[in-house]
Amino acid sequence: MKKKNTTEPQYVTKEILKKEISKSENRLNARIDGVEQRLDAKIDGVEQRLDAKIDTKVDSAVQSMKNYTDSRFTKLDAKIDTATQSMKDYTDSRTTQVQTSIQKLSEKLDTAVTGIVQMLERSIGAQEKVNERMDNHEERITKLEEHSV
Repeated sequence: MKKKNTTEPQYVTKEILKKEISKSENRLNARIDGVEQRLDAKIDGVEQRLDAKIDTKVDSAVQSMKNYTDSRFTKLDAKIDTATQSMKDYTDSRTTQVQTSIQKLSEKLDTAVTGIVQMLERSIGAQEKVNERMDNHEERITKLEEHSV
């Protein structure tokens, strides 16, 4: 076997160290970049899954709150309708009572007016009779006075 003559020195120089350190640094940077890329990809995947889960939960919560709110408004509408109907029924019954009272008072007034009219008619009739009698008496008195003179 033949020995090779190498021109490389057997000792390590500053330049050689710089080159070796630079090569090592480049290899480490390449590894770090690869690891960073894999971590970024994993983080992105985790973020996407979490975003999907959060969106699902938020959508579910929003729908639940919407259903609850709709339910409460429906119950409130039913209560308002019931109260409105109750007030309408009460007002109708009171109006009916007032109308009945007015009708009764009207009937009483009609009866009273009819009675007063009849009483006045009787009074007027009696007054006419009294007036007739007085006229008759005056005629009699004048006739009697004429006969006596």
